[in-house]
Amino acid sequence: MISLDLADLVVAAGAKSVAIVGTAKNVGKTVTMNYLASKLSERGHVVGLVSSGRDGETTDSFTGEPKPSVIPPEGTWIATAEGVLGEAAGSLEIADVFEKAGLFGRLVLGRVRDAAPLELVGPQSAKELATVVGRLHEYGAQVVLVDGALDRVAAASPFVTGAVILSTGAAAGADPTLVARSAAFIVKVWSLRRPDDPEVLALASEAIDEGHVAFLDGLSGSASPGCSRGSPREAPGRKTSRYVLRRTAFGTVLGREEEVLSQAKGASFIVVPGAVSETLLSGAGGRPEGDRLAVITKDPTNLFIRSEPEVPVYVTREMRLLAITVNPVSGRGMSYDPAEMVAEVSREVLRSAGKSVPVFDVVSGEQEIREVRDVVVG
Repeated sequence: MISLDLADLVVAAGAKSVAIVGTAKNVGKTVTMNYLASKLSERGHVVGLVSSGRDGETTDSFTGEPKPSVIPPEGTWIATAEGVLGEAAGSLEIADVFEKAGLFGRLVLGRVRDAAPLELVGPQSAKELATVVGRLHEYGAQVVLVDGALDRVAAASPFVTGAVILSTGAAAGADPTLVARSAAFIVKVWSLRRPDDPEVLALASEAIDEGHVAFLDGLSGSASPGCSRGSPREAPGRKTSRYVLRRTAFGTVLGREEEVLSQAKGASFIVVPGAVSETLLSGAGGRPEGDRLAVITKDPTNLFIRSEPEVPVYVTREMRLLAITVNPVSGRGMSYDPAEMVAEVSREVLRSAGKSVPVFDVVSGEQEIREVRDVVVG
């Protein structure tokens, strides 16, 4: 086994921005963010913090349970709404104020003069988050940490952050086995790959950039895994050597899955620029064996599913999962042995998702690292 601190893993990975996404409330996401901010600052890195929603309030607004505060180290750059600053405003050097006002007022960017608890409130859309992350970098943040969650997963999109850490824990399931299985399923979804065929990737990227739901009709001699061989179409589209990109009038499949799939004909792939629902995947998998469609979407955060898809699913932009953190204690009194929970999550991810991901409990120090991929350590 390899021994490595989570902060050193982030540094070794060269990640300039990292989303920390929780599988449920009270799974230790804020604790992980505070830990990384502190350790990275100790190592001389200027940290930036932003949330894709709200984080750092002392009491959960839904459950009423106490929550840990966000405590940025001195020198940290933060983005938050002016309406939640309160007394923390005195500990900030305000550098910029956005014009657009949200529910809690305008977004402000500032540098922490004195470490003090504060709330983070930020935009939920991927586009706005990416803008804020970029601005924090411009002001000097070397590593930006983005608070996220499965119900506001835009933070984890590779169009927003360069890497992601998944936080889970006792609050996410009735027992460690269920917690581990849930985490493993998410890891499997987040590990989706690009299509092997560069032509398919290029055409799918084109449709996604344009915001069109589209089909790829395979010319004679070409086929996608598990899909039928298509034939040239007369419909408007740009022909290539092996596929035809056939655009539709749809910008989304949500609520119109059956109507969209009725236009598939003999296509090999369906390209979806936005959210991919279980209804669409079920419909694509329910077609006759020789006519099943492979699905291509922008990135894994576009998939809103709870079960294994019956058809191949690809993405045009892959995610980079650095690690998993676990919190073996829930806010409702459940507590498990840290070493056992770390080991259970590590084993289940390897068994179910077929890959090894470093697992940490940043409070107890327990960790299990079987291997570290795409990272130069030492």
